[in-house]
Amino acid sequence: MTFAGRKPPKEPALPYAVKLLAARNYSTRKLRDKLRTRGYDSAEIDEAIQKLQERNLLDDERYAEGFVRTRMETHPRGKNALMRDLISRGVSAATAKHAVTESLSDDQELSMAKDLLQRKSRQYASLDPDTRKRRLTALLARRGFKLDTIRRALSLPDTSENSEEFS
Repeated sequence: MTFAGRKPPKEPALPYAVKLLAARNYSTRKLRDKLRTRGYDSAEIDEAIQKLQERNLLDDERYAEGFVRTRMETHPRGKNALMRDLISRGVSAATAKHAVTESLSDDQELSMAKDLLQRKSRQYASLDPDTRKRRLTALLARRGFKLDTIRRALSLPDTSENSEEFS
């Protein structure tokens, strides 16, 4: 299969896929899409993916766990957002749920929500308490935190100088 007069790639799919995986991790679906875009035919893509999985070079579970770990460090999100991100990257819902629940406890999720609230609270300090609470709730919801976690994060006392800010 070629795209718009494009010649088929000279390099076989397997070595190219290994090069891609050497640079960064991919989910099976994303790697399949990348190879398809490059112009490889489906049979060659399937064979390359099967060999990579047999050699343990391509594993959606490992990809999902690494993704969650990295995301928690760089862009903290709640469990819902992490699962949504993984599914959009081609990881099955069951694998995404397993990776998220194994990597992120409810206490860790609450801690991330509280940290986010603390970082953003100054931005909303001039607002009246109801508006501030509503906007902070919306912020946490957009970041994928569960309603129970949001309620707990907003009702916990803050040890900083603005302790009444979250009550």
